[in-house]
Amino acid sequence: MPTIAYTGCRTTAQRNARGCGIEVFAVDEQGNWVHRQSVGDLVNPSFLLVDQERHRLYCVHGDESEVSAFRIDARSGVLTRLNTQSTQGANPVHLCLTQSGDSLVVANYANGTAVALPVEKDGRLGLVASTLRFTGDPGPHASEQRGPHPHQVLRLPGTDRFVFPDKGTDSIWFAEYDSARQAWRPDSLLRLDASPGAGPRHGALHPTRALLYIVNELDSTLATYQLSGQTGCELITMSDLLPGGFTGHNQSAGIALDRTAERVFVSNRGHDTISMLAIDPATGIPHLSGWVPSDGRTPRFITVDAAQRNLVVANEGSDAISLFPIHDVASRYALGTPRRAVNTGSPTCVAFLSL
Repeated sequence: MPTIAYTGCRTTAQRNARGCGIEVFAVDEQGNWVHRQSVGDLVNPSFLLVDQERHRLYCVHGDESEVSAFRIDARSGVLTRLNTQSTQGANPVHLCLTQSGDSLVVANYANGTAVALPVEKDGRLGLVASTLRFTGDPGPHASEQRGPHPHQVLRLPGTDRFVFPDKGTDSIWFAEYDSARQAWRPDSLLRLDASPGAGPRHGALHPTRALLYIVNELDSTLATYQLSGQTGCELITMSDLLPGGFTGHNQSAGIALDRTAERVFVSNRGHDTISMLAIDPATGIPHLSGWVPSDGRTPRFITVDAAQRNLVVANEGSDAISLFPIHDVASRYALGTPRRAVNTGSPTCVAFLSL
């Protein structure tokens, strides 16, 4: 099945960026990335979301206050810009669709809000319909924790209940969106405290167990939580992501699970590695099994490709995206030798579409 890869990036001098916008690549049967389109005139299209069913792509404009919608050509995968809307906040960093796809939820990192924008039938975005404001005291890191900083929007399967890791207040928030009323349910907001100074950043859900894995950016740990019912969430265990003797600066970032939920991967900016954790098949609890160099600098984002064969690593600091074979290697807990997929400026996200 033909696959299209979309890359987002940083573009501004403020970020010392070298990106040009959204790049579109066709991935052939041999796994080669062939450039197909550049969508320029975009400021920091730093995180992307592909709606596979409706052939739409959405991106936030990091450090700004906007989100954009694009139509995807069903044959070629090329993009046509539909519209741009305000997020009524500062530095939108992540986005997620509701279960029906009728609304888009965006996390505004800098001013601590989550907003929902209606999605019209043609894919265009409407004005912000509802705003959820997070509260709480900032964590102990003066420069990184200045107030509520939701860093991700993660939807629980089969629901319109969302998870928001909040780096700024060391919290994990849960909230439900009422799609019929296009409003957040005020009585649904639930806060779970993380360790002081942990800095919850991004999470991932186990595909068959009620488990939530959260990457803590500031203390380089992975937290595993047990989910139960509508409101239950309990910390089970914490896993270190770095070698015991490492004393340098690091900020853990991206997270991805392999297709069989045997392993979880986390990227480390500073240590510039990928942490590999084996998931216990009986409990779902991850255990650190080792590290591999990220094949570049500042691995901000990781994901698994559309074919579920490779771990895709976007090394923002070295303007490159690398592929690490996941399966068919000597040890099932190892990653294969990486190969460079493409060189592209300041990559911060990769999203795939299967045509």
